[in-house]
Amino acid sequence: MKISIIILTKNNGNTIGKVLRQISCQQIEDDYEIIIIDSGSSDDTIDQISQYDARFYGISPHEFGHGRTRNMASEYAEGDYLVYLSADAIPASEYWLKNLVAQLADEETAATFGRQIPYKETLPMERFFIQKNYPSSMNKYSSKDFELNAFFSNVNSAIRYDVWNKIRFAETLIISEDYDWAKRAYDEGYRINYVPEAAVFHSHNYGLKQVFKRYFDSGASFSQMGQKPHVFQKGIGYFVDEMGYVMQESFFMIPYAICYDLFKFMGFFSGMNQKLLPASIKVHLSMHSSYWK
Repeated sequence: MKISIIILTKNNGNTIGKVLRQISCQQIEDDYEIIIIDSGSSDDTIDQISQYDARFYGISPHEFGHGRTRNMASEYAEGDYLVYLSADAIPASEYWLKNLVAQLADEETAATFGRQIPYKETLPMERFFIQKNYPSSMNKYSSKDFELNAFFSNVNSAIRYDVWNKIRFAETLIISEDYDWAKRAYDEGYRINYVPEAAVFHSHNYGLKQVFKRYFDSGASFSQMGQKPHVFQKGIGYFVDEMGYVMQESFFMIPYAICYDLFKFMGFFSGMNQKLLPASIKVHLSMHSSYWK
C-alpha cells in the first residue's frame, strides 16, 4: 500500500523541521509520500521544507479553508491511505505511521486517529483536556458508537482514500471539518478507531483572548452543522474534574482556571449564536478572521 502524508503549513518554522525529521525516521515497509500545502508563510517554514523530499504547493491565505485545503491536498495524493498531520504535531516514535494505518486494512474501518501528548509546559487546563480525550489506552474510543468517538481529529488521523473520495470534507465550515466528516462516515456505517500507539506531541498554550476566539470558532462550526452539544449537562462534571486536576498542581492556579473556562464558554456560546452577529463583529471574535470577510 502507498501512504500520502498531508500537512498544511503557515508560519510553522518552530516545529515543521522536527515533524519532517520524525517522519523521515519512520520504520514502515509501505511506500509513502509527503504533500505540503502552505498558505502564505512569512518565516523560514518553506526553507525548512525544502530540505526534505516533499511535494510542495503554495496558495494565498484567502484561499485557505480547513476542509477545502485538505480536499485539495487529497486530490493530489497518490496513496491508498491519506494521513493528516498538523504542522505542529511531532510523531512520538518511529512506529507512529505504521501503527496509525495498520487497522485501515479492515474494510469496515474508514479512519483511525492517534493519541495526542501535551508538552510539559502546557497549561494544566489544556493538559487535562488532552489527557482526558486522548488517553494512553483504548478506553472509550474502542467502541464503534459515534458519540464515543466525538474527538476524531485531523491533528493526527488517517482515512482510506476510497472512503474520502466518497465522503469529502465539508468546505463551508470554519473549523471542525474532522468532527463533521466523522459524523457523516459513521452515519454511512463505517468504523472509526482510536489508536493510542500512534502518538504525537501536540498542545497549545492559549491566553484568555485566544481561547475565547478558538471556542468562538468551535461554536460557530457547530452552529453551521446544526449540532447542539450538551454543554451544560456534560460541562459541570468536566469542570469539577478539571478543577481537581488543576488543584493537584497549584491551588493558586484555580482563579485563572475558572476564568479560562469562563472565556471558553463565552466564546462557544457566542459562536453558537454567530448568526445573530454582523460580520464586522465576527472578524474580531474569531481566530480565523479572514473567513468572515
